[in-house]
Amino acid sequence: MREVADRALRHIVSYDIYTLVLLTIFVILSLIYYPHIPVALSKVLLDVFLAFGIGALVVLHALTDAPLFSLLRRFYVIPIIYLMYDQVHVYVPVVHPVDYDDLLIAADRWLLHADPTVVLGSYAWPLLTEYLQICYFLFYVLPIMQAVELWRKGDLQRLDLFARGMVFCYFVSYLAYFAMPAIGPRFTLHPFSALDTELPGIALTPWIREVINVGGGVAVGASDPAGVVNRDCMPSGHTMMTLVNIILGFRFRSRYRWVFVVIGGSLIFSTVYLRYHYVVDVLVGIVFAVIFLPLEPVVDRWVGKLVRSVGSRWITPAGEV
Repeated sequence: MREVADRALRHIVSYDIYTLVLLTIFVILSLIYYPHIPVALSKVLLDVFLAFGIGALVVLHALTDAPLFSLLRRFYVIPIIYLMYDQVHVYVPVVHPVDYDDLLIAADRWLLHADPTVVLGSYAWPLLTEYLQICYFLFYVLPIMQAVELWRKGDLQRLDLFARGMVFCYFVSYLAYFAMPAIGPRFTLHPFSALDTELPGIALTPWIREVINVGGGVAVGASDPAGVVNRDCMPSGHTMMTLVNIILGFRFRSRYRWVFVVIGGSLIFSTVYLRYHYVVDVLVGIVFAVIFLPLEPVVDRWVGKLVRSVGSRWITPAGEV
């Protein structure tokens, strides 16, 4: 057992620890706010299950080093990122039940002397709307493209670096939602029900919008969309994570790096054009990407020292009496 524990510790990657830390935070919040969260028990059970699942993947990979477990232990972060996104919005309205849209609107007006979504609305063009809505949706695809490319190359070291950077920055953005909850201009500056009329696309736009709405907490036919939508406007995670993916694409010389630039740049512009974000959200998302991506290697070194310290303190080397 000591040998298994030692091998498992040596196979831990920082994104495992980042995920376990966030799961722990969610469990603590569920316990603190238990009376106010109807699904608190199910969330605790889910988080405990996910934590044990990650531990099991680490151990299986350490013991067998089989390609299947190597694949699973690196790509489990894809569903985890979505599950954590979905879960954080259970807690934000309970922990910080205040929306800061008025402050963000005022910041945009101070910076630009206008409401950017209103100005852009006067230049709306269905073909442009269709293109930008597709780009916005591709936010979920672009990082997976880079991860799969690294896997197919067999470049597991860079794949781990990529996963570390992406997971760390995703989780930073999730925690930042607690600081300044907001719902965005499609609810505050524009009538949400008139979006398809005021900003029409061509063919796919209504369907994509519906998928994004459901993913953001607004069920089809919701009677109070503004009341149930996720408070995930500030910072712009789409901007932050798209920029992180572009930076890492150039750092790792991805064959898709210019695709990331074109689609990603369009995506960042679309966050305002499509009325999901204020300009100030986008600017903060850019600043967060520039700050937290370089910070991750520093955190990774600290995590590595902590894991080694735990190993040396609690696990007796095999063969030692």
